[in-house]
Amino acid sequence: MLKIDYILLARHFRGETSEEENTIIDLWREQSVMNGLTYKRLQKVSKSENSVEEKVISKEERIVWKKIITKILAEEDLSV
Repeated sequence: MLKIDYILLARHFRGETSEEENTIIDLWREQSVMNGLTYKRLQKVSKSENSVEEKVISKEERIVWKKIITKILAEEDLSV
């Protein structure tokens, strides 16, 4: 099972990845429905961050994102 580097995804959304890295990301996305959904959600967040218009994040969204980040960090700790 491929494990994706979230820093690699951030670079990908900024257009800073090589063809080889893009292939790795594509393989990861196609590996499972969850990976595909994760990619789409992060892509959406990346696009909104890059937009000129600022968005006010609700308290509920902050809580959800905190849980997501906590889960990502926990997964990284388990893989070490």
